[in-house]
Amino acid sequence: MSAFIIRRWWLIRNRLMSSIALAFIVPFILSIVTVFGTKNIIIQSINGQPYEVWVLPGLMMFMSAVLITPLIYRDFFDLRIHNKALIPMTLAPIRKSTIILGILFSALLEVIVIIIIGLGIYSIIFPQAVAIEQVGFIIMYSIIFALLYGNIIILLSLFTERISVFMSALLTTLISIMFACGLFIEFPFFPNSMSSVFQYLPLSMVSVACRSILFIGSFDTFNTLTPLAVTIILIVINSFLLKRKMKQ
Repeated sequence: MSAFIIRRWWLIRNRLMSSIALAFIVPFILSIVTVFGTKNIIIQSINGQPYEVWVLPGLMMFMSAVLITPLIYRDFFDLRIHNKALIPMTLAPIRKSTIILGILFSALLEVIVIIIIGLGIYSIIFPQAVAIEQVGFIIMYSIIFALLYGNIIILLSLFTERISVFMSALLTTLISIMFACGLFIEFPFFPNSMSSVFQYLPLSMVSVACRSILFIGSFDTFNTLTPLAVTIILIVINSFLLKRKMKQ
């Protein structure tokens, strides 16, 4: 695992200035674009929380998805189809699941740092929205969300060889989780037939569990453990696909 972390640091060091700029620009733009306009339409959540307070966990989860996407794309799609770094990794005497976990966790370290910066920027823009005692839970569930979403992107990466197909699937997935996973819009705003499906999506469960502990004070065991179980299943599937793609 340390080798993957060192590799991630080398990659960051090679684009240090752009990484620092990204760490501040992405949270600022997402906070401004998603909250300022929407909070004039949805003034408060159904349970009475101001929109800028209610949307914070979903915004951080969406940010984690946006940030981890190019990191996964680079390692599992670009480097794979161009026969670069991923092949030597798979030839090493380690499990394919270890490679997947190593790349995911090393990418998560970068994502976590930017999420923390994002929370700081959000607390400046909306001082009343960020409570210190809630920060740990927001980061924890953002990590769970990024792990699950990262495995979904790995699955898409290993299923296709065409950049056009992959980018279309990627954009569709991002737009879908933005609206269908309860990140920015509550499920009751959708028709009953749609909301009853959306709230049982694994990614939706993460946002539901996070808001349950933040706003109700109740730990939602089912909606916390189910996404983790799905993540483990996806790691097993991705390990098999990676081995098959590399013909090993």
